Amino acid sequence: MAKFSFHLVVLVLALMVSAETFAQFPYEPQHPLDALTSEELDVAKDILQRNGMLPADALIPTLSLIEPEKSFVRAWTPGKDFARRALAVVRSGSQTREITLDLKADSLLQSKLVSGHPFVMDREWTKARDAFQADPRFLEALKKRGLAMDGNVFCTPNSAGLLAGEDFGGRRVVKIPCFSSKDKLHSALARPIEGLMGVVDSETGEVLAVHDKEAVALPPAPVGYGEKLPPRSAAIKPQVLSAPNGSNYSLSGNLNVNWLNWSFHVRSDKRAGVILSLLRFQDGQKLRDVAYQVNVSEMFVPYMDPNATWAYRTFMDVGEFGLGYLISPLEPGVDCPDHATFVNLTFPNDLGGSYIREGALCIFERNTGDPAWRHYSSGNQLVDGMPQIELVVRHVPTLGNYDYVIDYVFTPQGNVRLRVGATGFDAIKSTAAADMNDETAAADTRHGNLIAPYTIAPFHDHYFNFKIDLDVDGPGNTLVKDEFVQDKLDGPRKSLWRVESSTLENEGPVLQSHAPASFRVVNPSYRNSLQQQTGYWLNAHHDAQSMMSDDDLPQLRAQFSKHQYWVTRYKANEQWAAGDYPNLSTQDLGLPKFSADAESIANEDLVVWYTMGFRHVTRPEDFPILPTFWHEMTLRPMFFFDRDPSSTFNAGLPEE
Repeated sequence: MAKFSFHLVVLVLALMVSAETFAQFPYEPQHPLDALTSEELDVAKDILQRNGMLPADALIPTLSLIEPEKSFVRAWTPGKDFARRALAVVRSGSQTREITLDLKADSLLQSKLVSGHPFVMDREWTKARDAFQADPRFLEALKKRGLAMDGNVFCTPNSAGLLAGEDFGGRRVVKIPCFSSKDKLHSALARPIEGLMGVVDSETGEVLAVHDKEAVALPPAPVGYGEKLPPRSAAIKPQVLSAPNGSNYSLSGNLNVNWLNWSFHVRSDKRAGVILSLLRFQDGQKLRDVAYQVNVSEMFVPYMDPNATWAYRTFMDVGEFGLGYLISPLEPGVDCPDHATFVNLTFPNDLGGSYIREGALCIFERNTGDPAWRHYSSGNQLVDGMPQIELVVRHVPTLGNYDYVIDYVFTPQGNVRLRVGATGFDAIKSTAAADMNDETAAADTRHGNLIAPYTIAPFHDHYFNFKIDLDVDGPGNTLVKDEFVQDKLDGPRKSLWRVESSTLENEGPVLQSHAPASFRVVNPSYRNSLQQQTGYWLNAHHDAQSMMSDDDLPQLRAQFSKHQYWVTRYKANEQWAAGDYPNLSTQDLGLPKFSADAESIANEDLVVWYTMGFRHVTRPEDFPILPTFWHEMTLRPMFFFDRDPSSTFNAGLPEE
């Protein structure tokens, strides 16, 4: 297992299975998009302190790279100097301040107060939990249920969302459900204490309300839920992925990846988790642009239970906590093959320092076991073909009960797949019904399904918004809609279909067509040898859109989930689909605001915002551990190449 950190320059010349060797050098940024180093984070904190920006109560939810101008980055070559600027968001005295820092000049450039609530942070999470667990009203509610704070009860704050009729007066509020941890199961999952919830100001520690509704008897501790694994059957014979002759990828700088014809840059980010930039494909003698940047921009996970202690659960984890903040270490042989390269990532903490999450990113090749292409010739009775190989860049944020496996997958054919695998545990609630024959079962399961006796998993949605800044052969691009329309005929065949193409003219949501349609981003200035405009097809496989009503406040906060695609003109300050501060927001200040002026998008620098949406109708088969449920979309070349670029490779086949 090879490991290196984002605060070390690593040159990997050969990645061998048994004994990887690589050189390490003292770290300094090598690329204008490199993540901030621990040393740079220390410089940033020192600037803030010298300028009186860190009073005793100050927390720093965001300390992130301010990227140089896109035109500079696209034209940058190794050895050329570049700026290092950072954005610090400081929360102090119930105010949010954005501060721009020049790390190379060791100076503060700008400071301004802004409205909005940044991430929920460790210190206030703990403060709110401890205050609620000490509140007499809470202790009395436990007593009524035959429980006590004796080590068998645990409470965990959640982002509060915002519902109709709620007004917290600008306070930073969290809502706190509790669980019974009897039998030492994972306390945040196993036995929820229904009907009990706290509302706490996380900055002052004031308990604003204790909701004590009808109590539901605790269910038996579910076998296999939480820290106790389910009973295991006989061992499965291991099937191993390996690279006995080394890998086809190389890593350089901090962190540039080269694999076959692909090259791109990777960096860690507290909010997005991982950001991929400068995706380029070597096509013969020409290095061609495919995308400037791709990353997860926002998530929206609304639960469908109307109970007061559940209805607020409309999580927006990217903007409320951060995928990088919640990234988890990867286990060799489980999360990634043993021969993968495991990367340590550096993140800022809430106090201005940094920490390293070991093994938070992995990169590996795999033979999928499928043919990339094949053909059987009956004449000579031979199969001609080649195996499909691909490169995977993976990280796994753990957001409470859910683990999300986020993959960026590259293929020799020029494809890039964006994949999300949902696993971990269903969020569950206690109920009086043991099975569907019980008297209350029908009513109890109106908004969820029984997955075990006395245990319901409420229905919910998952919406992942990806910011996809495609630069197909450069930034001058156009979005094309290909509609499939029917032609009626008078002959023996009565109908056929054809493709009718049109260009989208203005920013905004891409509205659904009556006819089936697909979308591609093209460059009007470039053509292949057949004189077709070069492009990339947005080949989406999962496109559920939100069914919540437009006047529902959680929906107003996450309007991006109402449409599969949005398109905007590139602007450096438009980064997050639900706006900079979705925590406790009352409206979506991201995509609706970005596109409100409906600027022209013909032959412009475009950003496509794709929402990978899926509904989770819960099942007993999700219990006790949720089998990884994969969803994906593919960026697929269309008229970009003159032929299949993978046909030049002899992947995995003996040389003749």
